[in-house]
Amino acid sequence: MSPVEEKEVLSAELAEPPRLQEVLDAAARLFFTKGYRASSLADLGEALGMNKASLYYYVRSKEDLLRRLILRAGKRLRDLSRDEELRRLPAREALERLVREHCRVIFEHSHELGLLIQQRRFLDPLVLGEVGERERAYVDYVRGVIERGVREGEFHAMDAGVATQMTLDAVNGLLRWYRPDGRLARDTVVAEVWGFIDGALARGRA
Repeated sequence: MSPVEEKEVLSAELAEPPRLQEVLDAAARLFFTKGYRASSLADLGEALGMNKASLYYYVRSKEDLLRRLILRAGKRLRDLSRDEELRRLPAREALERLVREHCRVIFEHSHELGLLIQQRRFLDPLVLGEVGERERAYVDYVRGVIERGVREGEFHAMDAGVATQMTLDAVNGLLRWYRPDGRLARDTVVAEVWGFIDGALARGRA
């Protein structure tokens, strides 16, 4: 994606009219539940009570919808690492906040995050590169926090890359098994996820 196109996407993210937001949210649900390849703009129009022609006022194509949704999902995660307060917190506290905020993003935008993780292969290679850059920025930040925790004596001296992947897998796993109508409340789920990660990384804490 060119810098101009990236700027257009970011501008759209900052000022999405309500109807476009509705279109994007419905597309995220449709693509995640039915699958991107099996979905059509006609399906989306039916879900929204719009005809296919009307959808073209908001989006260029089905591919454009997937691009917008996955880039937006990547931006949601990347933005978590841009909280300046995280840099002032001890590493363990910073990681806990990241984990809790990552869980919140999954709860609130599960369909988008699901597309980012599970259906990115359908993106144009140029857009996929941009998605990868956003993801790497977030992953590198999480890794940096874990490395800092090792230096501070809060975490075991272990391979930071492995620890980072295990941490992200534990959080992203919510997409596979968490259900809003399940037996556990959100706060309980987040506490359990963080407790699992903290226990795996902890050094010398009871």
